[in-house]
Amino acid sequence: MRVDRLAQIIEIAKEKKVKARVTLLKRPIILKIHPEAQILEEKEAYILAARFEFEVNGEKYVIDRYYAMGFPTETLEEELANRNLANALLKEDYQRLKEAGVEIEEKYFE
Repeated sequence: MRVDRLAQIIEIAKEKKVKARVTLLKRPIILKIHPEAQILEEKEAYILAARFEFEVNGEKYVIDRYYAMGFPTETLEEELANRNLANALLKEDYQRLKEAGVEIEEKYFE
């Protein structure tokens, strides 16, 4: 069975014990030229992401979630807004997992 969404893990957790851990990442990316999106030259950016690792009956599943995107040139206020958005969405995911009985150490972007 392919498991690639948190919703699937939440359903599994209703019937089986699920072990979980999370790793937070700030991944650098390059936005390619895309005239329709007003991107006229390659641009450096970053994505705030979480890699969730789950174990169910010895089977391991990895689910990556992307919470916010920003640019190295952004102001401190913009960076803080991106981080706050990512943390709010991450908190919602933790809540959904905990309600399903999945124990996970909550980590947040700093």
